[in-house]
Amino acid sequence: MDREFQFVKHATAVVFLCAVAPTIAFAQAAPPRPAPPAAYSVGAAYDSARARLVVFGGFLGGRYVGDTWEWDGAAWTKSEQPGPSARNSPALVYDEKRGRVLMFGGDARPVGDLGDTWERVGDKWRQIVGAGPTPRTTHVMVYDSRRDRVVLFGGVAGGEGLGDTWEFDGEHWTRVATAGPSPRGLYAMTFDSRRGKTVLFGGTSAPRPDSPSLGDTWEWDGRRWTRVDVTGPSARDHTQMVYDPVRRVVVLHGGGLDQAATETWTFDGRAWTRANFTGPSRRYAKMVFDTRGKAVQLYGGFAEQPSNELWQLGPAAWRRVAP
Repeated sequence: MDREFQFVKHATAVVFLCAVAPTIAFAQAAPPRPAPPAAYSVGAAYDSARARLVVFGGFLGGRYVGDTWEWDGAAWTKSEQPGPSARNSPALVYDEKRGRVLMFGGDARPVGDLGDTWERVGDKWRQIVGAGPTPRTTHVMVYDSRRDRVVLFGGVAGGEGLGDTWEFDGEHWTRVATAGPSPRGLYAMTFDSRRGKTVLFGGTSAPRPDSPSLGDTWEWDGRRWTRVDVTGPSARDHTQMVYDPVRRVVVLHGGGLDQAATETWTFDGRAWTRANFTGPSRRYAKMVFDTRGKAVQLYGGFAEQPSNELWQLGPAAWRRVAP
């Protein structure tokens, strides 16, 4: 009996090993899941119609990037469709009424600052309209859902800050103001749909080490800019904001240096409030609101190194989603 038991035990072990060996080999051979390169100064927008985070462009390893990537909530996919030329710091925004992502500007050497306007419907890019804002980079565009207008402010051209305000009605660009916030780039801006105001914070007058960071808050109502005299985050550039319709507040994260790069703040139109938790240390990340998942998302940016991480803001903490 003892020999029979030993044989059965040995045979069972062989069968077990034969069964699991292919599985182990398969797991070891599985290729890594695709993800965007860790470029910085990308453009990003959330395509609500298709429930996709769209990421385009950036700068990586001494070269400009011209790839388009999409995150569907579970995996990244690289678009194989042709699109805009490779560039750094383009501005992207989602046009809710027409169900399209819009892109304007950026920069690429030796070409310099760019002034082209593109739309992305589905997975296809197409250049649209002729005349518009002068070429620029490190600017932001937001979509004013109450007035059906894309709002663009400032940015940098030729190494100097700009202070003009432009709006796009779906077909034509129009300069609507030259007074308002001081000329700047690398600021944060978003549209507060609850109050019908475009909110702007921070930035710098020029992307140079000797240019001080700014810490002022402004609002655009479609007619004029108004400075909001409230105490808020410390002066900083390379920061980002997005409106969270669930919390019903503007959310700002990162920018600045050291501790500031981990801070999360909210603005309700009356006061800034610092969250009692910190998040990833980031400068110049991109923030969007995921309308399907009902959550603020933060992509990329850089601290000591460029990042391709995707984070999501929960009730009391940031959580890394990918990779």
